[in-house]
Amino acid sequence: MDLVRAALGAGLPGVAFDDRLKELSFGAWQGRTWEDLKRREAAAVASRRRDTWGFVPPDGESYAMLLDRLSPWLSDLAEDAVVVAHGGVARVLMHRVAGVATGRATVEEVHQGRVLVFDGGAAHWV
Repeated sequence: MDLVRAALGAGLPGVAFDDRLKELSFGAWQGRTWEDLKRREAAAVASRRRDTWGFVPPDGESYAMLLDRLSPWLSDLAEDAVVVAHGGVARVLMHRVAGVATGRATVEEVHQGRVLVFDGGAAHWV
């Protein structure tokens, strides 16, 4: 956020942190590689592949659950905002704000170091 604020210039409102914008939780799968998961939890990985949006890793959350967490934040948003967040948040917002289908949103590329702009019901990277 410091880099974004420096590029945008002075006179910006303060930074606010909101736990609802935290990244999607992979729970017990956090920090494990896909190769390890495919080897040790093949059935669960196959289940996730069939329904990536709705799949809940052990002690984690699904994209659908992340949408439930983000929806009140989005409803509370009263003006344009610059948000720094992770890929899961971006994918859920692509679905919720820009109408990207859930199956497509879960596989959309998330570009590091670029800005995802939501405007007029659409999303595009700059």
